[in-house]
Formats: sequence, C-alpha cells, structure tokens
Amino acid sequence: MPPYGNSRKASGVTLPSLVAQLRASCQASARLHGGSTYYTEELAIFRAYAQEHNLILEQAPAELATAPTAEGNEHQVWFRENSSTFLKATWPDHFGMKVVHRADEEPAASPIDYLERWHLHNTLFGDAVEFLGALDTPDGMRLLIQQPAIRGSIANEEQISTYFTSSGWKPFRIAGNLAFFDPERKIVVSDTHRGNIIVMPDGLLAPIDLRVQPLTDTLLSIVKNLI
Repeated sequence: MPPYGNSRKASGVTLPSLVAQLRASCQASARLHGGSTYYTEELAIFRAYAQEHNLILEQAPAELATAPTAEGNEHQVWFRENSSTFLKATWPDHFGMKVVHRADEEPAASPIDYLERWHLHNTLFGDAVEFLGALDTPDGMRLLIQQPAIRGSIANEEQISTYFTSSGWKPFRIAGNLAFFDPERKIVVSDTHRGNIIVMPDGLLAPIDLRVQPLTDTLLSIVKNLI
C-alpha cells in the first residue's frame, strides 16, 4: 500500500483535528444521555459545531451551477483542471452509508461518520482529501471535499483482492457486498469495486472512494462472525 498520507487543512482545521473534536462531542453526549449517539444526534452535533466554527459556506463553489463531470450514489463530482483535483459534493442530506451497523442503528452515515471516513482514507491510503465546508441548500445540507486526481487504469478484481489480503486485510461479505477487515487497526472498508481503485503508472494501486469505518466492540463482534 502507499505510504500514509498527511491530512490536509480543511476550512482552517485539519481533518484529524476536526474529527477528534466532533467525536469528543459525540462521546460527551453519549455520557450525558447514556448509550451511543445516533444519526439525528450526530447531525445536530455537526450542525452546531459547523455554525460555531464557520464551516458553513456562504456561497457555493461556481462548479455547482454547472453540469457535473460524474455522479454516483453519494456525490456529484466536478473535475478542476487547473489544480488537477476533483470537487465532490454529497447529495443533500445524504452522507454515504456505513459498512456495518447495529440492528438498532441507522445504516446511513452521519456527517461526522463521513468526515471520519475521509480522514481514515487519507491515513490508510496516502490520499490528500480536504474538507471545504458544508453548504445549506433548499433540499438539505451538502458536504464538499476536494480530492487529488489520480492517473491510471481501473484495477481488476484479482488485483484488488491481492492489494488488501497481502497487507493482512480479511475479506468478508455483508449485504452481498465484498468488504475487508483490518484486525490490527479494527477498521473495515467496503465499496471496493473496480471503479474505486486505480492502477497507477508505477503499478501501485490507489483507492479513490472507499467506505472506511472504525469498529466499536459491538461492531467488531459482528464482523468477526462474518469472516
């Protein structure tokens, strides 16, 4: 795998610092009310934090008024040729899906889950994603990130499997999808289909848009039963 990357500054704060502060707020709420925070609670925690720290953009980037370069289940995407980066905007009030979740838990990712995903993406795969801020729209909140463009070809399934298993990741299936578990770091990844992993000119593989999730003890036991 590529060497670990450094998380870039996002709206004046690094992703590791932002995620740490948001998770600390979640933990404080969980201690106060008992149990774990849920989607609606984390959405409220994120919005309050974003308003207090000026993370809500006053104006949308100009690209959002143009046709996107691509669209997926989680983002609209625009290629920024001048900087060789992609601008990605989540669909309104949709921040992706969790890899695994408790039976009593919302499967949709919260804004905090989403930002943690990209922080881990940077850390694990040498990416350099930046959080640009949140945008309020008539249809709901959107989160904006910027990601370096990667040149190369689409990896095949054998290359993808070797990429993960050769580094100690354990494959498993959940909801019919292939996922991988890192037992050392207690992290799972999914959405590992061919379109999300690029073979660079030097032959190394670069994940570009995986779901990445750290596991609580409860989720850890779920995953271990699936392997």
